[in-house]
Amino acid sequence: MKYSRMYRLLMGVILFSSSLSAVQLAQALAITSVTATDQGNQNSEVRIVFDGAPIDPKAYQVGQTPKLILDFPKTELKVTAAQLAKLHTNQLDRVELLSQNQQSRLSLDLKSNAQFSSRIEGSTYILSVTPKGSSTPITTPMQATTPTQTLAKRLAQGVANIGFQRSEKGDGQIVIDLLDGHTPIDIQQRSNYVVIRLIGNKIPTHLVQRMDVNDFATPVSTVDSFNDGANGIIEIKNTGNFDYKAYQAEKKLTINVARKDNTVDKSLNEPKYTGRKLSLDFQDIEIRRVLQVLSDFSGVNIIAADNVQGNITLRLKDVPSDQALDLILKAKNLSKKQIGQVVWVMPTVDMIKADEDEAKLKSQQSRDVQLQTEFIQLNYIKVKDLEEIFDLKNKGQDRKENNPLLTPRGSAVLDPRTNTIVLTDTPEKIKEVRKLFKQLDTAVRQVMVEARIVRTETNFSKELGVNWSLSQQTSTSGWDNGKITRSISAGVDLGTTTNYGSLSLGLLRLGSNMLDLKLAASQSDGQSEILSTPKVMTGDNQEATIRSGQKIPFATTSGNNGTTVTFQDAVLELKVTPGITPDGKIQMKLNISKDSLGVLTTAGYAIDTNELKTNVLVSDGETVVLGGLYENTSINQTNKVPLLGDLPGVGHLFKNNTKSDTKRELLIFITPRIINDTF
Repeated sequence: MKYSRMYRLLMGVILFSSSLSAVQLAQALAITSVTATDQGNQNSEVRIVFDGAPIDPKAYQVGQTPKLILDFPKTELKVTAAQLAKLHTNQLDRVELLSQNQQSRLSLDLKSNAQFSSRIEGSTYILSVTPKGSSTPITTPMQATTPTQTLAKRLAQGVANIGFQRSEKGDGQIVIDLLDGHTPIDIQQRSNYVVIRLIGNKIPTHLVQRMDVNDFATPVSTVDSFNDGANGIIEIKNTGNFDYKAYQAEKKLTINVARKDNTVDKSLNEPKYTGRKLSLDFQDIEIRRVLQVLSDFSGVNIIAADNVQGNITLRLKDVPSDQALDLILKAKNLSKKQIGQVVWVMPTVDMIKADEDEAKLKSQQSRDVQLQTEFIQLNYIKVKDLEEIFDLKNKGQDRKENNPLLTPRGSAVLDPRTNTIVLTDTPEKIKEVRKLFKQLDTAVRQVMVEARIVRTETNFSKELGVNWSLSQQTSTSGWDNGKITRSISAGVDLGTTTNYGSLSLGLLRLGSNMLDLKLAASQSDGQSEILSTPKVMTGDNQEATIRSGQKIPFATTSGNNGTTVTFQDAVLELKVTPGITPDGKIQMKLNISKDSLGVLTTAGYAIDTNELKTNVLVSDGETVVLGGLYENTSINQTNKVPLLGDLPGVGHLFKNNTKSDTKRELLIFITPRIINDTF
């Protein structure tokens, strides 16, 4: 009995102790006081007092404004709003506390971007706020650690590798592999540098280097890695106007540097992001909570599948919200699908399977739908062209696999006479085909192409010559005692070929003989201009030709066939194929030739040819000079009597000098104009 009473008493004490412990464990930790004070050097300190041992919060930054949020799990709030309204320091603008479902959130609105560190003293959680760029030492942020824990974390943090790559659109990407996703990092832009500071972590010796990346043709010229005291520094030097984005997913930090004046259409290579820009700084946060933050910020309805689980560490700066969503999904191997106003998120493998199941369902439904037949008459495009493009001639399984125009049950009959397609398929598919043909069946736009071919010629010639002659007078026999004068050639005839003016002089008389000197000079100056203006109008991507000129006959003799006459074209020809680009410019394939009758030779007339072949892009109504040919022919010719023509002074009396200068120039101008139909 004695032992029995002692046993019952002992069991009662144990049960009471267990009940008391259970009650204490069930009670949530409470925040009893929050104070904020200035510590000098622009530093501020926030003290959060608990009624028990503090719990490490999960901290993150969101938005472009300086703001820090701390989430304390399994806690409740015992602080009034009036007490929080009085909290203002050099760094703090406002402090808010919210509590719901045994979770408290402390929201700190800062006056400027800052650095953070934390520590625990007894039942007080202490948060230190330091302006960015301050030389005050910063401990591992947002963690309550002992000296042993701090050393272990510093050994686990840091940089594993620093790499560089060029993106498809020509941006420079610096990829930094971190040892731990919680490595504290500060990123700033200073002039043409982007500076990355690894707070409290040095860069390994084998990674201290300079990378010259000018050959990659990106805005980045060099990447320098070095240590400054206890901090590692990565300096990215850039050229020209640039913009950068920084984003971190787990242990990979990427700095993307792009040119601001990049005019490449990015929509061809990547999605066009239009969401509001935000900054995110999460450390080991649940992926579902990140999606909730993005949904609240952007106003987009996001539904995550049940198997979307796990945590993520990331850091994004000034990134559009829709791009941030894509980066997060890519980091966790997730995919999204837009269904109306809702974005559905699930693992990529499940998304592929869901798409396959949906395609099978649609295929099954299409096999059960009754077919119908409709007539589709085309206005501008020929049915024969559609037959080749969409493989309408074959049926069912014989049709090309990559041709989604008709279902396997569908068929098409073409009537070229009426330019009509008799289409048999499901109502939904016929509706799609009608919409497609309506977009294709449009009038071909017209282009007027005007060419101006200008050929100018300027010539100048001057000639000076001398002609020597000998005349003799003799008496005649007879009653009138008359005289006869006759000329005897002196053997020197260096006169001009074209005698526009001459002067004869009698220089020496020897008895009945007279030595005559005749000076001859000529000069010609001429200018001619030939202007041809062929003009032709044609459709978009359709060739047009215009020819004007003459056929020159040539007589040829061959064996027993006798003499035959052949003709050679000497024409002006313009052959053009214009193509209108989507932005309203005109791409032209041109072949211009201008042939004319040349000089007469022993075999017949020569044909002077001028031809130009080119491709050119011209704005609507713009005149462009396609090509030019400039010829300058200068001739200086001297004919003289040997020996006599070389005598000093008098040698010019035994010379003939000819000088000619001919200039020819050919210019071709093209002006295309798009004909806009008005009704």
